[in-house]
Amino acid sequence: MSDNLSRLDRLRIVREWQAYQLGRTDRTIAELEEREASAARAARVLPPPAPGWKLSVLRAGGGNQADAVHTGDCGMGGKRTQAMTREQALRALTQDGVMACPYCRPDRELGVL
Repeated sequence: MSDNLSRLDRLRIVREWQAYQLGRTDRTIAELEEREASAARAARVLPPPAPGWKLSVLRAGGGNQADAVHTGDCGMGGKRTQAMTREQALRALTQDGVMACPYCRPDRELGVL
């Protein structure tokens, strides 16, 4: 049967097959681009903002004891910290007698000296 086809007809058949394959490739590329875009959108989830203030806590006598007030970005608080609002940090420094971190000096930022 292929002997009966002219060279031009055979080339047209090859071209049609290549167009079909190119269409499949384009669809696969579009699907993969959409998956990557979806994954990138999902990865853009931002971590929660650091708290403005935090309280470092020590374990003492089977319970927790407040150690110091820190700014939210201070790394000297250790792993055991609790997030605080500005009001809670002020109260801890002024009324509860909790000391201010000597490195980040939250008392300066809070206006308590």
